[in-house]
Amino acid sequence: MSQILKLKDLSPHEFETITALGLTDVKSNIFFQRMSARAGDVLFAPGDTSAAYLIVMSGQIRVELTTKSDREIALYRVSAAQTCLITTTALLRSEVYFASGVAETDIEALALPAAGFQTALQTCPAFAAFILGDYARRVESLVGLIDRLTSKDIDHDLASELLSAMNDAGIVHLTQADLARNIGTAREVISRKLAGLERRGLIKRARGQIVVIDKTGFM
Repeated sequence: MSQILKLKDLSPHEFETITALGLTDVKSNIFFQRMSARAGDVLFAPGDTSAAYLIVMSGQIRVELTTKSDREIALYRVSAAQTCLITTTALLRSEVYFASGVAETDIEALALPAAGFQTALQTCPAFAAFILGDYARRVESLVGLIDRLTSKDIDHDLASELLSAMNDAGIVHLTQADLARNIGTAREVISRKLAGLERRGLIKRARGQIVVIDKTGFM
């Protein structure tokens, strides 16, 4: 963490972001701290307490859950000016985290300490409305995830993941473990599905990447 920052100390980009969240209307003198993380850093883990509300300026955080069978499931991602459902819940109820937050890319963020978060909720209707609105969207997203996890056919999800992740050359820089975590299934299932796609001539597998040969075949 860095030094304490008042509103006047923030950069134009930081001030613009917290204005969009309604935090400049807080009827109290709240403060922030800058923080950064490198890709792969664990920002919080099960059992940790939540000391601050993170406002992502740049980069992306992946929130994931490890099941009792050691399967990793990506619950959702937090990008710039989005809320983390689990952090919000932990702050509201003074509870510990039950999932992990991992920096998927390098992260730059502002941290609003827990006391400031509570003050903002109580004194700033715009911020409270933002939290509730994004909270509702996160819950809706998790309901969709549960629906996908209970579905036996993951072909559509795998195709969508490959097509959205590939670059202009058709290369997907994701491992089978990455795909399994993102979709919420076992690595063995992904391996079997990819083998089927390769037999059909739609992809070619290589170490650490997958080449999409015929994306029209997914449609």
